[in-house]
Amino acid sequence: MPWGYSDDEWEIAKVQAKETLRTHARRRETTTYSGLCEDITVARFRHYSWSLMALLGQICAEEDDERGIMLASLVCKKGGDRLPGEGYFAWAEKLGRDVSDHQSFWEGEVERIFASYRDRP
Repeated sequence: MPWGYSDDEWEIAKVQAKETLRTHARRRETTTYSGLCEDITVARFRHYSWSLMALLGQICAEEDDERGIMLASLVCKKGGDRLPGEGYFAWAEKLGRDVSDHQSFWEGEVERIFASYRDRP
């Protein structure tokens, strides 16, 4: 049971999160951690929880393998600089990305996601 969720709950949560993020990508918009948690209805996730970070990490790894994008780039903090959290940039670095300029890296990744979903229904 990953992070206290059944295997089925975890997989459904991942599908729900991916669908939510793909919808945002097609609309060319971002969402917040708390907004994404509200969209995952199969189980309760808390924003900034380790379980949500693990879920987003899996989504990034899967989408990177499939499409060369980090779909979770669309999930940002509500306040401050409105960028993703530090864990996002650490994960991006693990995937081989140059994150030395957080703002530029993030903006480029978001544009790549928007382009990837531009013509998809």
